[in-house]
Amino acid sequence: MIEEVAEVVEVGSTHLFVRSARLSACNGCQASDNCSQRSLAKLFGNHHVLIRLSNPESLPVRVGQSVVVGLHERALLLSSVVMYLVPLLFLILFAVLSATFFQQESFIIASTLMGLLLGFLMSRKLSKKLLSNANYTPKLVRIAQ
Repeated sequence: MIEEVAEVVEVGSTHLFVRSARLSACNGCQASDNCSQRSLAKLFGNHHVLIRLSNPESLPVRVGQSVVVGLHERALLLSSVVMYLVPLLFLILFAVLSATFFQQESFIIASTLMGLLLGFLMSRKLSKKLLSNANYTPKLVRIAQ
């Protein structure tokens, strides 16, 4: 399980909201002084992400307290496949099929872009389905020490 420390910002009866910092990987690299990626990371900054979590064990949490939030590795891997691989596969499939049936390059380009768009729409639909499954959502693991 991948774990991250987050700060509680709101507590409800059955749920809570936590805020976690989204950090750039450039902050820990030894070569970051000579890297242009660090400049881009500074430009966009590190933002906070607000996450709604259920509290099924009714842990006694308070606003301002640090908690550990966990996400299964399988959930991260499957989400990455859905977001990156599905649109790419649709793009390639439509490119190959359109090149087989059409000779005009403009039709091939248009159908390839339609395949990419359809891949993004399919990714969106699949990601909504994943989010409705409790195994693919972040969980409150414990109160941080």
